[in-house]
Amino acid sequence: MTTPSWPPRDDHPVEDWTDDELIDQYRYIKAEFGGGDSDYLDNDDNVAALIQEIIRRGLDDLAEAVEDDRSSAGPDQD
Repeated sequence: MTTPSWPPRDDHPVEDWTDDELIDQYRYIKAEFGGGDSDYLDNDDNVAALIQEIIRRGLDDLAEAVEDDRSSAGPDQD
């Protein structure tokens, strides 16, 4: 199994990710950028593709439940 990377790679696009991978990546992106750089979330094409795929699969209720949990962000948090 190929794990998702950010941004998505051509050889493993978001359409190939499992539902869990989509939600986990959304959780990571929201935690990493949601607290301080909402312009990135609103204007990045990769984030838009991730959100569109979540909606296409009907996972938007699950995505809305994702909190800005900084503990799921990358190691540079403080």
